[in-house]
Amino acid sequence: MAIEMNQFLVIMIVAAIVAVVAKYIRWPYTIVLLISGLFVAFFGMDPPFELDKDMIFHILLPPLLFEGALHMRLRHLKENAKIISMLAVPGLILSAFFVGFLVWIVTNNILSLVLTFPVALLIAIIIIPTDPVSILAVYKETKVPSRLKNIIEGESIFDDGIVLVMFAVLIELIFLNNLDIAMGIFDFLRMSILGIILGIAAGYLAYWILSRIDDKFTEIMITIIIVFGLFAMAEYFEASGIFAVVMVGLILGNYGTRFAMAPSTRHSLLNFWGFIVFLVNSFLFIMVGMKLDLSHVWDEIVLVLFCVLCLWMARGFTIFAIGKVVNRNKAEPELPKKWQAVMWWGGLRGAIPMALALSIPEFLSDGLTPFPFREEILAITFGVVFITLLAQGLTLRTLLQRLGFHTPSKQEMEQEEREIQALIRDITDELAEMRDEGEISNQAFEWLNHKFAQANSQLLTELGMLVQEHGIIPREEYTLAVKETLEAKQNIVKEAWERELIPGAIGEKLIFEMEQQIQTMSSDVTAPRMPSDIFRSVTPGHRVIHIERNCGICLASIQQGEPSLKCRCGTIFHNSCLEDLDRCPICIAVLDKGEKGENQGFVDV
Repeated sequence: MAIEMNQFLVIMIVAAIVAVVAKYIRWPYTIVLLISGLFVAFFGMDPPFELDKDMIFHILLPPLLFEGALHMRLRHLKENAKIISMLAVPGLILSAFFVGFLVWIVTNNILSLVLTFPVALLIAIIIIPTDPVSILAVYKETKVPSRLKNIIEGESIFDDGIVLVMFAVLIELIFLNNLDIAMGIFDFLRMSILGIILGIAAGYLAYWILSRIDDKFTEIMITIIIVFGLFAMAEYFEASGIFAVVMVGLILGNYGTRFAMAPSTRHSLLNFWGFIVFLVNSFLFIMVGMKLDLSHVWDEIVLVLFCVLCLWMARGFTIFAIGKVVNRNKAEPELPKKWQAVMWWGGLRGAIPMALALSIPEFLSDGLTPFPFREEILAITFGVVFITLLAQGLTLRTLLQRLGFHTPSKQEMEQEEREIQALIRDITDELAEMRDEGEISNQAFEWLNHKFAQANSQLLTELGMLVQEHGIIPREEYTLAVKETLEAKQNIVKEAWERELIPGAIGEKLIFEMEQQIQTMSSDVTAPRMPSDIFRSVTPGHRVIHIERNCGICLASIQQGEPSLKCRCGTIFHNSCLEDLDRCPICIAVLDKGEKGENQGFVDV
């Protein structure tokens, strides 16, 4: 046992060194891990334990799937549902059969290794899923649009789920030596649907429990129990544990961490699962390197290279065909050509293919007959992963630069930081001024300041996680996070108004100022919200009368005959308040100052 613990310690030391070296030489972390495993094995060190199917499926895969789903927003899935569904369902299934068919044809007519079609299809299913960890590590260093990252992450999540179910069904059919295609399709659908239902039920149960607890260590422990326990429960009921864990991750990532946890708990939870995935990837890649027999891979090098070529062909055809479909009759392409090129060449293989290959049983159901071509499948899988990581992983950064995805400048990052600090400071400073001028009481100031500080803490946590995920704060994500914070602050003001901590006039002023900030950040100016609609949505009892009689900037009343200008959104401004403005601060529309009238009239609410 002491030797095993020493081996664990060596692997962790190697993983820590690799993490530093990978950042220094700017190679994808997984490539350096795999090479490090080969290096450790060269000195005669054996893996501390055997990677069998139970270890891989019940210990290593659940954290990988859960952590990936935890960071995926349902809003992003909805926005990119068409592209992701086309990639993950028909694209993946057709690609697997395409690769499997080509491998079967070549091995039965050209190469000396004669594979059956089920085994050839099994190889294709194992090597099809891509590795977002390796891809997104490169994307962090360049200014790749967040929507492209969302598509790749969404595709990967559902690819993994579908591939793992297909793998389990096909292994079962080969294991039992009963290749009933109709039964295989039925099992695939049954396991997938049951897994999704079980995952949704467990996800909302976990959300309900977490919303009633306020202790970060207990909440982290509950997620551990849910992830590993749910996977085992799903397998017991012959459902897909993969889909169950993915659904739990989506629910907790979109609802649990946002509405059932304090910001500090959410930050701790995401960091914990990020570390677990780092640990799993480190052990998996290093141990594969330790087990990898390069001579065996070399024996199958022709078939390995052919599989890599088939993967390139299948992914290229899938990506560019889907791009043609979604861009058809679009003035602005939904999937630009350079995005397609990045998605094609970014199809690196990583942890999932290796985990699947290692989980293949050694014998069939009789316990005596070896699983057909198991050693060849292992050699092909490891060879494909190694080549794609090296060939594509080391050239992806160059491709991104040639396509115009540049590294964000220091000035851009500093500008984002200034905007964040200004957002946090503005309202707080105004509250202090109101208190000093006697407009609000000390009690109201303390209450509002405390609530605003919580909202600011949530924003900083969100932005910090975006930096961890992307290396920068993507503009779309930044805008969404700021809008959510401003809307939360509007609700805080509304609550203070209802509690009668602040007078109605102060509530109107604060809410209106924050709505102006929200509208300024919005890119949708085709349907501007009327000020009366704004106040009806955020003020209690619709206590707003003739709000359009007030200037949209200074909020002072506009008297009859006073020079003013009315925007198309219905907001009226003092002419003097528009001296330095060319656009309406509410709806961003261009103001025609040539039509300044005497008084444009009032619109009753």
